[in-house]
Amino acid sequence: MKKFLLTTTMLLASMLTFAQVTVPEPEFINNYCILTSDSTFTTLPKESGTIGKHENKTKKLTKWIGGAADVIGAGGVIGAATSGSASGVINGVRIAGGAIGVSSAAGTISNLAGSSGMDVIFKGGHSTYQIEGGHDVRLLIKGEKNDTDPMDTYRIVRFKTSKKERRIQWIEFESSLIGTDETKKAGYVQFEGHKYGNQSYLITIPASELKKGEYGIFFMSIVTASTIPVGTFSVK
Repeated sequence: MKKFLLTTTMLLASMLTFAQVTVPEPEFINNYCILTSDSTFTTLPKESGTIGKHENKTKKLTKWIGGAADVIGAGGVIGAATSGSASGVINGVRIAGGAIGVSSAAGTISNLAGSSGMDVIFKGGHSTYQIEGGHDVRLLIKGEKNDTDPMDTYRIVRFKTSKKERRIQWIEFESSLIGTDETKKAGYVQFEGHKYGNQSYLITIPASELKKGEYGIFFMSIVTASTIPVGTFSVK
């Protein structure tokens, strides 16, 4: 019941936000823009990461992965059947012989899509774009088209941070699991998304989901994308 009420509240707030926004669509595809008012926005920085070995500090999360991340050699893939439950959402793991760039070409998209259990790592402890907490964050993202559910197309994450880097353990799961305890603990943030204009999405992250920390927005599509741009921001 509590989850239903939260979802309903988020939906109503999102619909009201959508009705108020008059900002034009961004000029370029795959730019992540953050609304600074109902009629203005600024473009978030895009960063390139690397895929590396997971730094295991959370036993519960390792249990959720279900042992899928066994090393079988460079470039190997382990298939794992999905069951619809949190313990069965892993589609596979790609073990690479070294770090892999996240924002390169289409081949890397396949690497990211098969990198469940690995960490996606970004240099530096902070994004260059910082905002104050305590309010909803609204993102406007222009795509090649906007006829798919943005919950299936994007992932918003809260990084684990140190002075030198930010990282997130990449986990593949169905969009219906966004907002569950498991995905939240793993660093995946709940949001609402709607079509906007001819090619864009308006995404709202409620203030209740935005703790102090570092965040990233991942483009998930492995069908239409030629790169995987990752937009970043900090909540102070």
